Amino acid sequence: MDIIELMLALIRSSLNRTVPNLPQISYKEWEDLYWLSRKHGVVTIINDAIEMLPAEQQPQGDIAISWTLSAERTRFHFNHQSEVLNTITAKADEEGLRWILIKGMSLARLYPVPSSRACGDIDICFPNNYEKGNVLLGNPNATMDGKHAEIVIDGVTIENHLHFLDDHFISQRRAERYIWKSIRTLPDDGFLPLMANMVYLLMHTVCHLTAKYKLPLRNILDWGMFLKANINILNPAECHKVMRKIGMVDSFNILTCISGEFIGTDLSSFVIGDIRQDDVTRLRDLILTKKYLEPVPKNLSIPHYIKARYHRNRERRWLYRYLPSTRIERVLGIIIRIFKKD
Repeated sequence: MDIIELMLALIRSSLNRTVPNLPQISYKEWEDLYWLSRKHGVVTIINDAIEMLPAEQQPQGDIAISWTLSAERTRFHFNHQSEVLNTITAKADEEGLRWILIKGMSLARLYPVPSSRACGDIDICFPNNYEKGNVLLGNPNATMDGKHAEIVIDGVTIENHLHFLDDHFISQRRAERYIWKSIRTLPDDGFLPLMANMVYLLMHTVCHLTAKYKLPLRNILDWGMFLKANINILNPAECHKVMRKIGMVDSFNILTCISGEFIGTDLSSFVIGDIRQDDVTRLRDLILTKKYLEPVPKNLSIPHYIKARYHRNRERRWLYRYLPSTRIERVLGIIIRIFKKD
């Protein structure tokens, strides 16, 4: 079995709590799979599936130790983050400061084993109380970087969000306004309302494409697990209505299609309208191989730079269908980069 397909098979088994049905896997294959899984940040999720295998099918020797140690490290870090988060939210509740947990730590609860969902940091928002949030987190003079401030507590990075999304493109600004409108009445459970969370997760995922022209596998799994958890609650037609207003219907469809395959769940009820199967194949390959679409060198003369940008943009034109930027915004971005490249 191909290593990538083996990785996906184990992910599906882990997320659906089914015993993997696999051929005998060699030591070298386990080793290759381990390093690929680390690259994608899913070592612990896959380790959950490995633990369901018969003993004779599990990895042996040094590579078995590597799997176990990596998984334990992820769980230890997650549990430590949870303790820090509980301290923060308890203090916020005591002071009457409302909070909303977003991204990784808010999504871990959707996984069969929450501590297997590796989280790099804690993302939190104190709506309309950003400065008070910094004070509560222990750094009233924290510097905002883009849309949030970073504060470290007991070795854990906390991102206190003033904004949910960047505001580079029209779609991002529309999504940001939709989210803030949705939380005029703050939820009691510390999570974004369902539709607002859907908008945020979709935009956050797609913005990875905008920034680096790649998508982490973990973000795709998050999107799939979110839809799976709410498949009987979310109304697909209403989801598409909101996505049309924001301008992200195509992104919604393609990410839903791919994530459903990756987690082994039929999410086709969410896909409305046409979908380009060749783009599904391209994006699937981009995610699983973690290919970087190389940037244009900056040391070119302006005519050669423009030519290189043109050719690169032609190669990526399929991908632009799923980015939050419009054609005009991309052209303006190119012009700005030309005159700022030196």
